[in-house]
Amino acid sequence: MTDYYELAELADQILGIANEDLTELSEIIDDLEPRLREELLDSDFLNAYQVFYYYFRCEPREIVMDRLMLEPATSVKSKIHIDDYDILEMYFTVKNSSPEIVLSDGDAEIKHFSGKDAYQDAVNYAENKSYY
Repeated sequence: MTDYYELAELADQILGIANEDLTELSEIIDDLEPRLREELLDSDFLNAYQVFYYYFRCEPREIVMDRLMLEPATSVKSKIHIDDYDILEMYFTVKNSSPEIVLSDGDAEIKHFSGKDAYQDAVNYAENKSYY
């Protein structure tokens, strides 16, 4: 495990180089040694939106972006409620270094998506699902 202050310094350097460009940030993170990458993605030095973008390489709806920006990256370990589609609630999490999107009816999981296309697959499913 990397020393907290070393990880903080690394995060500061990376964020300075990326200069708020999420594509650049993702490419820099890609180049990190895997253990260090996972520590950074699971730290409070990034926010949940940066982690979301890293895994999915896409920009979600503005409401999702806003919700994720307010959460630290460590929140991704547990499910973060990011959006609603009719009766479905959408959650984002990362398990074993794999991004996941979970759709729920509020009581039970309806559908689970994982991998780099999980977000888009979940949105497509939610937008095309007939609930009536």
